[in-house]
Amino acid sequence: MQFNTLCLTLAAAFAVGASAGAQAGVITTFANVPVEICDTCSVSSTLNVGSHGRLLDVDALVDITHGWDADLVLSLSHEGVTVLLSNRQGGSGGANYTGTVFDDQAYTGIDAGYAYAPYTGSFRPQEALAAFIGHDVFGDWTLTVVDSEAGDAGTIDAWGISAEVPEPASLALFGVAALGLGAARRRR
Repeated sequence: MQFNTLCLTLAAAFAVGASAGAQAGVITTFANVPVEICDTCSVSSTLNVGSHGRLLDVDALVDITHGWDADLVLSLSHEGVTVLLSNRQGGSGGANYTGTVFDDQAYTGIDAGYAYAPYTGSFRPQEALAAFIGHDVFGDWTLTVVDSEAGDAGTIDAWGISAEVPEPASLALFGVAALGLGAARRRR
């Protein structure tokens, strides 16, 4: 899957959830990849978000080529919080995460007994991404992939996050309104 297609896939998947929340902005960031996943090792890829904003929601997209998904453990970390996205899922012989969106609001869990690799589309992660809600989106986000069995290797082809944060304009309006309320109370 091409990088531009991944961006569009994640943006479209996130837009559905973001449309429900008025006055929210979406920040979409992708990491510099590829990163080789060596056999029986752990690798990480880090992206940096340069914008600030308290997270209202976050989704993660991964595009991984690997011959045996059941070997892989995927996790996402930010500000001291780590969320397990997928732990050795894939069934017998399933390969690849192709345009996989991890979204707490997805219909199917990645660990559902009827979800098989290759994983394409939206899936609920094994642990909720809601653990990041309230944190500042700013800073490093790290995807860690552990290949826990011998016999094959792979590649993190692309990955990124799409984060819903309050619009700066709505924060400013909130601040102005709060100041107005405080001034009105002092006059009484």
